[in-house]
Amino acid sequence: MNFKELVAYLIKSVAEPIFGLILAGTVVYFLWNTFQFVRNSDDPEAHVEFKKKLMWGIIAIAVMVSMWGLVNFLRASVNLNNNPISIPAYNA
Repeated sequence: MNFKELVAYLIKSVAEPIFGLILAGTVVYFLWNTFQFVRNSDDPEAHVEFKKKLMWGIIAIAVMVSMWGLVNFLRASVNLNNNPISIPAYNA
């Protein structure tokens, strides 16, 4: 396994799942705060707090989507091999 294959393997098996989980968590955080914002619509103090949380949720989603795009751009620009690496296994 050369360096190029190692980087491709790390991006495919480590970076993409981690980005996906963090993005999913960010979306859940945003949706939860949206629900809390609507639920506490009669409390002006809670409105201010949840507006801040919603703003940070949108910023976090934008950052994660841009990081995902950056990883895909780097993979395409370096021409990494996207084929899965076959790991030899002992078949009994």
